[in-house]
Amino acid sequence: MTTLSTVEHWLTYHIRLALHKKFSIVALRRVAFIIALISCIAAGFVTLISLFTQPWQHRLGYSALQVNLVSSAVNLGGYLTPPLLGMLSDSHGPVVLSWLALLGFVPSYAYAAYVFDHGETHFAWTLVSFTAIGISTSAMFFCALLTCAKLYPKYKFLSISCPTTFYGISSLFGSQLLKNSWFWYGHKYLDLGRVFRCFTWFYVVIGISTWVSTSIVAMLKTTAEQEEHEPLLPGAAEIPAKSEYSKLLRRFLRDPSAYLVLILTFFTIGSLEMFLTNMGSVAGLVDPEDKTIQSQVLSYFALFSTIARAVVGLLADFFAARGISRMWIIYFLIVVGFFAQTLVTRSGSHPLRLMIASALSGATYGGLFTAIPTLTLTVWGGRVFGTAYGCFMVAPALGATIYGVFYAHVYDSTCSANVDSSCINMAFYATGTSFATALLVSIFVYYAIWKRKGIDI
Repeated sequence: MTTLSTVEHWLTYHIRLALHKKFSIVALRRVAFIIALISCIAAGFVTLISLFTQPWQHRLGYSALQVNLVSSAVNLGGYLTPPLLGMLSDSHGPVVLSWLALLGFVPSYAYAAYVFDHGETHFAWTLVSFTAIGISTSAMFFCALLTCAKLYPKYKFLSISCPTTFYGISSLFGSQLLKNSWFWYGHKYLDLGRVFRCFTWFYVVIGISTWVSTSIVAMLKTTAEQEEHEPLLPGAAEIPAKSEYSKLLRRFLRDPSAYLVLILTFFTIGSLEMFLTNMGSVAGLVDPEDKTIQSQVLSYFALFSTIARAVVGLLADFFAARGISRMWIIYFLIVVGFFAQTLVTRSGSHPLRLMIASALSGATYGGLFTAIPTLTLTVWGGRVFGTAYGCFMVAPALGATIYGVFYAHVYDSTCSANVDSSCINMAFYATGTSFATALLVSIFVYYAIWKRKGIDI
């Protein structure tokens, strides 16, 4: 029987006590899984930030640099904290992350709504609030991902692909939802006051729901009843001792291949985060007369991202069952990403080319967000999965910030008089080069390190 930490015990005690006597373990496991998937959708709403560019510029007068600073604040908050979030969850359970998400989302979106309605008080406070939103996003997604991984560790489709797929669905669902005229309120742009107030109340409901689902996970840790499913963590029915966790963590931190995966993530997901943030301004350059092009571009990105998350998860299980290296999936995704970045530079004033580039970028983005955690779980195991994957998520924060600031510099300095998107080509030449470099890194790490060590990827 697993012992809960003091924090996890007190945060989940009353819910565990209420649920244990009324529902079966099988039913509770399913409920926890469903709530986790719904919370993945909620966590993914931050990807709608590209739709906020035009309202911020028109209502609050933000420059391209300020928009990218807000996006960088989200990315820094979301990607620099996962190592700590992973360690917190490994030590005290995902319930801690559910409370962090609730306490971060609600006041931050309430403040963002106030700023849009009444004007900027100080831009620094906006950056602070969106940093908190980034932290909350990672906390909620990690909470859901680790819940699924602890429920179904042997099934990569259920433990990795499903939560990442539902995270991708959020931007597709959200971009369609925000087309509703109620969110525009007679403006030519989104009324972000209304949008952010809706988000505020929505996260109150989701936060309470995830509290329930993570309490169920805590209950499953302590129950003596074991059904036909595997144990909560791979390979053992009880949590390894802290000394074993420390040993596995040291092995991960000393593994040179971990740092190469970090570099790979920097070059790929970091580049795509920049595109996701700025696709609205790119679309405005391609066809400034089409008011719907921004939501169309985001919809294509979201749709193909969602499809890729599901397909990559299924392919990973298929390849593993037949002894095929899953690195081929990563190679393919990187090549697709390279062509996507190249196609952006050829978009000019042709919306169709940008739509295709957005779809390819979305497929790469979603696919990598399934492939990299799958790789992490396979190479370094479930015991340090939260910490290891959290460390890799530092790279997109740095990449998104560096590429985003570079894009803003190119945009502000060269696009004031241009009539098409060619003015921002330099930014996408840089990201295309990054993808080419990432392909070389991925080939080296597999053939020079993992294959020689006999690690089955």
